Amino acid sequence: MYKVLIVDDEKEIRDGLIAWPWESLSLQVVGCCAHGLEALQFVAEQPVDIIMTDIRMPFMSGIELIEILKRQYPFIHVIILSGHSDFEFAQKAIQYGATDYLLKPVHFPSLSQSLGLLVNKLDEKKQVEYRTAVLKRKEEQLTQVLRDDFIRQLIHAEVSAYDMEQMSSEAEVLLDSNCYTVALFRLDRLSLQEQRISERELRLLVFSLDNILHDIWDSSGLGYHLVNKATAEFYLLSTKHDSHDNFRNTLSQWLKYMGLFKSTFSIGIGRTVEQPTDIRLSARSAERTLNGNKQESSICYFQSDDDSALNQKTPNTIIKQNIQPLNEMGIEQNSMILVLAKQFIVDHYHRSITLKEVAEHVYISQSHLSALFKETGVTYLKFLTSLRMSKAVDLLKEANVKVYEIVEMVGYSDPAYFSEVFKKFTGKTPNEYRGKFKQIQGG
Repeated sequence: MYKVLIVDDEKEIRDGLIAWPWESLSLQVVGCCAHGLEALQFVAEQPVDIIMTDIRMPFMSGIELIEILKRQYPFIHVIILSGHSDFEFAQKAIQYGATDYLLKPVHFPSLSQSLGLLVNKLDEKKQVEYRTAVLKRKEEQLTQVLRDDFIRQLIHAEVSAYDMEQMSSEAEVLLDSNCYTVALFRLDRLSLQEQRISERELRLLVFSLDNILHDIWDSSGLGYHLVNKATAEFYLLSTKHDSHDNFRNTLSQWLKYMGLFKSTFSIGIGRTVEQPTDIRLSARSAERTLNGNKQESSICYFQSDDDSALNQKTPNTIIKQNIQPLNEMGIEQNSMILVLAKQFIVDHYHRSITLKEVAEHVYISQSHLSALFKETGVTYLKFLTSLRMSKAVDLLKEANVKVYEIVEMVGYSDPAYFSEVFKKFTGKTPNEYRGKFKQIQGG
């Protein structure tokens, strides 16, 4: 439903308007104000779609109100309800963007007609925004498909300089370096089979590591990666000169996750090339390095054409530092699922998010995920709410962020419900908390 604010200095008129059947128009009256200043304070605290206002009011007239609304809240639609058939007033109202100008006494049929047209307009706008969002999401998905295909071509095929320029532009892949190195990470499937990891769980692991790589590699601007889901192999393309350090840091982060599955993997690092057309040569070099590794039961890495290796620590030392403590704590596969679920919540708390959506993200049932949260002593809802309230507390300390903006920024749509939850969490309403913080800051 769209939210309506009534602004009129006559209480009888406000009460009369509230009594009308707004729900039949898909509208909800969220408040009443006696003058323009009060209305401005209200919209600063709560989201409003439509304002119905009188013109002649104390402190601030309706014309002054819509003039300010046009500057500060251009998305709010205004309908003027006036007892004066003054052409100058009507002209100014339209000039400042009023949707309609109705004379009192207003009867429900005429107001219903005006509001019906406005609701249709808002519905159309929402549909356009939805279609735009869908198209944007499809565009992002298409770009990712093009990017994966292009990286696959770079690694496995010979690409001409002309094709490379065109394909890199379409895939939005930047190749302006003179230093390219490919590393190949391969999961030890035998080790996973010994743990009786099912194919579905293996797909989950590969999917999870794919997302992790996107966050710690691609999104960090270190280069690009490609996943072969059938073979559980991950190609990392470095476009930086300090590729050794970057591969080592990525290895360290991978060990944290791989330790949860008590699995091992091997890494082969190819030689560095200067031209993007030679990236496939670095990939072949990485494959030869990895295929030459006979110690399949341990984490090993080698660098072809360079005896210095990634780092002076032996793989066994790294295992001892990263995997062993996790094993001693008894962390198992479920822990990794919970880590990934919590990370998904952290990444998406700012919008509407459900237990079903999170469960689908980590490929388990809602009941299973709910049980995993309960085992930690914190339910899914409590974790999500605590996160949102913590973010809201931080945002309330920013004086330039309105409360109604914070409501949307932390994933809520109903300001009243948000205030109720916030008070349960902090013992104060959002405005009380902000006031107290300002008081403390002021010394």
